[in-house]
Amino acid sequence: MMLRSLLFVILLAIVPGVAFSQVKLEGIVKDGQTSEPLVGATIIYAEAKGTITDIYGKFSLNLPAGDYSFTVSYVGYESQTKKFAASGRNQFIEFDLGPLALDEVTIVADVARSRETPVAFSNIPPAKLQEELAGRDIPMILNTTPGVYATQQGGGDGDARITIRGFNQRNLAVMIDGIPVNDMENGWVYWSNWFGLDAVTRSVQVQRGLGASKLALPSVGGTMNILTKGMENTKEISFKNEVDESGKFRTSLGYTSGLLPKGWSVSLAGSYKRGNGWVDNTFSEGWFYYARIDKRVNKHLITLSGMGAPQNHDQRSYKRGIASYSLDYARKLGVDVDTMGTNGKYLYRPLINDKSVRYNQHWGYLKRDKNDPSASEEILSERVNIYHKPQFSLRDFWTVNNKLTISNIAYLSLGYGGGDQPTSSIKETQLISDPNNPGYGQINWQKIYDANAKGSSTPFGPSYPINTLYSPDLYYSTNFITRLHNEHVWTGLLSTFNYLASEKITLSGGIDLRSYNGLHYRTITDLLGGDYAVDRTDKRIDYVQDPLRAMKYEGDTVDYYYEGLVKWGGVFTQAEFKGERISGFLNLTAAYSGYKKVDYFEKSESDWMYKPGFTIKTGANYNMDDYSNFYVNLGYLSRVRSFQNYYQGYTTTFSQNTDNEIVKALELGYHFGNSRFAANLNAYITQWRNKPTGSVYSTYMLQAGDPGYVEGDPDKNNIRVYANITGMDAIHKGLELDFVYKINTKLEFQGLFSLGDWIWNSKIENLQYYNSDTNDPVNKVLTFDARGIHVGDAAQTQYGASLRYEPFKGLYMNGRYTYFGRHYADFTPESTTDENGKVTDSWIVPDFGLVDFNTGYKFRIKNFNKIRFDLNLSVLNVLDVEYITDATNNDTYNTIPSADFDAKSATVFFGMGRRYVASLRMLF
Repeated sequence: MMLRSLLFVILLAIVPGVAFSQVKLEGIVKDGQTSEPLVGATIIYAEAKGTITDIYGKFSLNLPAGDYSFTVSYVGYESQTKKFAASGRNQFIEFDLGPLALDEVTIVADVARSRETPVAFSNIPPAKLQEELAGRDIPMILNTTPGVYATQQGGGDGDARITIRGFNQRNLAVMIDGIPVNDMENGWVYWSNWFGLDAVTRSVQVQRGLGASKLALPSVGGTMNILTKGMENTKEISFKNEVDESGKFRTSLGYTSGLLPKGWSVSLAGSYKRGNGWVDNTFSEGWFYYARIDKRVNKHLITLSGMGAPQNHDQRSYKRGIASYSLDYARKLGVDVDTMGTNGKYLYRPLINDKSVRYNQHWGYLKRDKNDPSASEEILSERVNIYHKPQFSLRDFWTVNNKLTISNIAYLSLGYGGGDQPTSSIKETQLISDPNNPGYGQINWQKIYDANAKGSSTPFGPSYPINTLYSPDLYYSTNFITRLHNEHVWTGLLSTFNYLASEKITLSGGIDLRSYNGLHYRTITDLLGGDYAVDRTDKRIDYVQDPLRAMKYEGDTVDYYYEGLVKWGGVFTQAEFKGERISGFLNLTAAYSGYKKVDYFEKSESDWMYKPGFTIKTGANYNMDDYSNFYVNLGYLSRVRSFQNYYQGYTTTFSQNTDNEIVKALELGYHFGNSRFAANLNAYITQWRNKPTGSVYSTYMLQAGDPGYVEGDPDKNNIRVYANITGMDAIHKGLELDFVYKINTKLEFQGLFSLGDWIWNSKIENLQYYNSDTNDPVNKVLTFDARGIHVGDAAQTQYGASLRYEPFKGLYMNGRYTYFGRHYADFTPESTTDENGKVTDSWIVPDFGLVDFNTGYKFRIKNFNKIRFDLNLSVLNVLDVEYITDATNNDTYNTIPSADFDAKSATVFFGMGRRYVASLRMLF
């Protein structure tokens, strides 16, 4: 399969007729950080002879054989000189220029530099985003980076996730222009909040491992730096339209002024998207806005910026058994979907089956007034995300002198919105099960609505007054739609100094201060035909004395209402050494985290708990010659747990284990690069101790001696209990390789390979269970052995290749193949033993490989030379492969649950099939 796919890529990307000139030297000049071509750069050789680069950053020279010295210069960049031996055949040379002086974003965001910073990193330039992103979330393009596994999960717009070296994005640091954006309570990154960011991205850099950031960030697996455009960019106006095969479109407009008179610069951008996704009923609509103003005032560069992306999108939140999507695929994986049981039903064929890999169970049809013939039937989704997270920053970058710079950044992040879902999960029996019904497999909203509506009576759940205290004319909603609000106010201050102590030594340090208030509550948005709901969770109310206050209406708060408060204070210092061949750094950070939780319904609050953490990182790089360098880095991280891991279940009670997580990491790397070939090879090992994995829930029958036990009352004794798995150990190690070979000036071949070995290394014994309602301990403990079990939720083997061909200036064709294997399904740690007590690995998701094809043409039209047109077409999953991207082993929420560590026991998300995305961009 791999060989056929690679051949297919070659056929897509190569056409015959590549000829070699005997005396021609061709080259390109690029920004060393972003890989963007530099237009109009000057190339000088042989006593003032020279040329300039064209609109693609390229140049060509016809030279007699001999030795030459080329000097390249460009406004705002350091000049670069290279010696070159021109032989009697076609040759290629590449110049990567660095900025004349490190700018504020480069310093604050800790951008790694080749042959200097001793970490593994990959740069994603804007040109690659333009050619290959194809309307997807930014993490999806990073699958071309070794050690990365990114998926769209359920397929909702903005619902992507990413893992690096087996660590999910809670354990990655994501920064935009040096400002951290990971959620302060749980560490997650919600990519729907950053829709449109690609329109203003200057570059994306992914650092794998502990990374080069000076800040005390949770970058166990890696760091992602997203840099936006500003004063350093040239003047440009852009307009872009993009559309896919389903009709979802996006329109973007951007303006970058470059450097204006009197030191001003302005960058503006806006974007709008609307349409349905590839997965059934995953409609999305969103806006994006971005504004940045830069002003040089003497030795200060002052920047004011703001961005946001108000959006709403339907989701597919829950995985399902494989047979629900495809009976044939289930059969191929050995699931017996054809054997009948003694009850006349299929043993392992769910009620809803063979719906296709696009199937989304979270929606259905509803007609609110069946007596009105003119009333329309609406599509109602039970999973909708609605959110807006604007972020504003004010920066001052002060160049005190040629040795000292000081940066101050004050920022504000606000969050409004949440997710819509029913108060009670929709059960399988509430889906339409008649295959002949056009709504087969979708939610039977009509039955739910009719059951709630006044005067109706159906077996599905008749409406009725709660008791005589309530008006007989009002009817009770058994299920209704709510919004789970997650609001926050986050302020921060980052102050950094850089001091050039000598020609070889740079000292830096600073402070990182953050304050975060997150408010979480649930309100009723749609009673679905009923008049009221009943909720008694607010313990501020005495429902015995005032039972009518349990009646809740649309807009009322129900179920929960609490606030999470986080305070963060960090200091950091770093020393860097840069010699002719050796460079290195030593980084020390310390952070003090404070947590407090206030539960307004429970009338309880925790005290403030403060915990210190620290990081020690060091590394060195040795440039063996002009082509090769070797590096090593290691680090020790004592990491304070995230807010959500400090509390027992949903209470304000602190967990028994609040000890810090301990991370030890070691990495070795080698880089080789010349004008035609470059490669990076690195090996890593990361040991993670005391890693929290969350709470385990179970049912339990209270026994004599348990708090709350009621003799002779099994209903009251049947309770829900939980145990906090507060600390486990894991070891992640692996090898990574990526390379690029410029076959000639028109043809480029790239490849990558990653092999991971990520395993758990813990045995848990006699872990206490607690009553979910009272938090009292019960007579039940949890014991399991996870030693040697592979970490799940990401592919541990990855390899790929691409060919990019430019038959003539402006036209490109790029075919790419990416393969993922050894993907162990996600699982809960206590499910690592089978029914015989044997420690068993999670089910392995079938390997898969995808072919993508991108092509485009950059051109100008006669009489409109000031406008450049970029026409792009992307075909994703060219071979329309059916594959699974996400899976949960032995999922108890499966419609036919089992615990056999196989395909029938797993729930999954399928990846997306073949898609087409076309775009036209105009640059003025």
